[in-house]
Amino acid sequence: MLSQLRRGLLLAAVVLAGLLLLSCGEEEEATETPVGSPAVTEPAGAETPAAQEVPGVTDTEILLGAHFPLSQTPASAYAVVAEAMRAYFDYINSQGGVHGRKIRFIVGDDHYNPADTVEVVRKLVEQDKVFAIVGGLGDLTHAAVYKYLEDEGVPDMFIGGGTVAFTDPVAKTRFGGNPDYDTEGRMLGKYIAENFNGKKLAFLLENDATGMDGKAGVLKGLEGSDVEVVAEETYESIQWDVTAQTQRLKRANPDVIVAYAVAPPAASLVKTAREVLDWDVPIVVTGVVISDIFIQLAGPENAEGVVSVLFGRQVYDRDEPAIQFHYKVMEEFGQGVPVSNFTLYGQFIAEMMVKALENAGRNLTRESLVEGAEAIRDYCCPTCRMPVNLSPTDHRPCEMEICIKVENGRWVEFGEPINFESTPGKAIGCKGVGEPVFADEEE
Repeated sequence: MLSQLRRGLLLAAVVLAGLLLLSCGEEEEATETPVGSPAVTEPAGAETPAAQEVPGVTDTEILLGAHFPLSQTPASAYAVVAEAMRAYFDYINSQGGVHGRKIRFIVGDDHYNPADTVEVVRKLVEQDKVFAIVGGLGDLTHAAVYKYLEDEGVPDMFIGGGTVAFTDPVAKTRFGGNPDYDTEGRMLGKYIAENFNGKKLAFLLENDATGMDGKAGVLKGLEGSDVEVVAEETYESIQWDVTAQTQRLKRANPDVIVAYAVAPPAASLVKTAREVLDWDVPIVVTGVVISDIFIQLAGPENAEGVVSVLFGRQVYDRDEPAIQFHYKVMEEFGQGVPVSNFTLYGQFIAEMMVKALENAGRNLTRESLVEGAEAIRDYCCPTCRMPVNLSPTDHRPCEMEICIKVENGRWVEFGEPINFESTPGKAIGCKGVGEPVFADEEE
């Protein structure tokens, strides 16, 4: 059952080593990899009316699906996100499930290829009859299916991408998972305006919605400042080496660089600047980069001082009860997958899904799930760093973040939280294992 995931984890190790080689195994590819416990056998007897009418729902089970790169691409490092989601769902199942129903989770392997994503998602919806898609990973890949899911009325929950079009305008059945790049960009722009006012800025951008949305947000955050944009370089999503772009950026002589790039090209930028060009220019990166993979690819010494923003917790904080809880979940249900910030993110997505299901109530329908998600207020999930607030006009769960930078090979928080919350709540932070912090309390 986990053969594809095992190959994905092997490739993750390759990425960590900086080799970035594509898998070339001769095993027959599968378009779908079941993740998690076998289906629960249904007892004899009539189902509830809701169970009879709703795809993927019985008296005893909720069937959820997702698309992830599990094999044959360096992006298969993200397979552990799906495995952590499965682990948390299995933990919930061990506690009795949600309103008496167990969660079964199926993951389709899309190889980080939009064409494969279309095939995988159509199978999940039309053949497997999943109740909802949750945590589908990738901006380019999910862009190939989000309109299809909307047209089919399938809840598209907590997407693993920050493309603005996923959440603006609001679609009734679709919810973001990551901070959207426009909101995050405004946060990064605000940081730059406060720390580099009157200086020169350059961009390294992925040549798609990720880069363009991020740039637009940064420019909004810079409004009213005297920061001057002097250069912009782009790279294609399949490109990992950005040595040439980095050399051209240096010729523009900026005082700071913003990179909207995934971990390998962002690491290439840093490594080239520090080791090849002997250039210590400050570098600010999208939160997509926040992982051990980025630090190891760039080199801890090279990455020192790189700045980003963070919406979640860090697995380094072993003294935090929330992190101890994550380790416990992964040790008991993670089937040997090592704990990392990627697994922590996977549990976060699963926690939000479970909360939406709980809010939806026993009479579970796709409509009640959406209403349950929209009713989330001041929610501190077990691993949350910031509270989650949603509403019928706001499907973006991560609009509060805090600045973070690399120190001694780890990402470390600094400063105060930056709040662009569209649905203001009463909580200003989270503590313990899912406890909200309010303004009149000390965290």
